[in-house]
Amino acid sequence: MAGCLIDASITLAWLFNEGGRGVALDRQIEPLELFAPWLWRLEVVNVILVRERRRQITQAQGTRLLEALEALDIEVVGEPVNRTLSSLAQTARPHQLTAYDAIYLDFAISLALPLFTDDANLRLAAERVGVPVIEPASSA
Repeated sequence: MAGCLIDASITLAWLFNEGGRGVALDRQIEPLELFAPWLWRLEVVNVILVRERRRQITQAQGTRLLEALEALDIEVVGEPVNRTLSSLAQTARPHQLTAYDAIYLDFAISLALPLFTDDANLRLAAERVGVPVIEPASSA
């Protein structure tokens, strides 16, 4: 089984069936051994809570989405104790990444895993530094 680092953008695209790609993304995700940095959990839960507050989904729907995420076999990797704020900024600056996206890139590099993201800027940064990228499925 192949492994990859999954980020919040592709998780949310799958979860909310963005662009009608849910089934195609489900097929892509199913055979993969999934890893995510600790930050992933915060990002996906936050988006669900924000959508609840904006009444885009109900609390019951939000709970079902969280349960669907819990059912995925994703190994969440903790923050390295030796990561400095400066090193995180050094990863982000040359690619104009957010600190959040720099964490995904840094983990993909350090774990030697391909990155599965729906974020165009993060994909481009990964390609620039030689991190393999899994292209998200389209709705077609």
